[in-house]
Amino acid sequence: MPPPKRPFRLVYRAFDRVEYDLSKSDEIFALRGFDLAYVSRIFPGYVLEREDTRGYAEPRYQVIGELLCEVFFVVYTRRERACRLITAWIAEPHERNLWHDLTQ
Repeated sequence: MPPPKRPFRLVYRAFDRVEYDLSKSDEIFALRGFDLAYVSRIFPGYVLEREDTRGYAEPRYQVIGELLCEVFFVVYTRRERACRLITAWIAEPHERNLWHDLTQ
């Protein structure tokens, strides 16, 4: 059984740079209509963040953030002072509600 999910907390995140795999970004664009370059613009800024506890080789973080009136769910890892985006999607209704409840 996987460990329980940690709660989200409101934090300000800024990174020296944001990185991502170009082919993954293109795949996300084909599936979802936006790419990782676009959602990277939630940084710097306030996001709801929690650590992903599913046991990946490197620590991963899940964030909920808003960009141009749309709420996104983004997964990333840290590499020194850089943010490495892994994936992103438009937030589900319960994630949007959490964002609005905790940030308004």
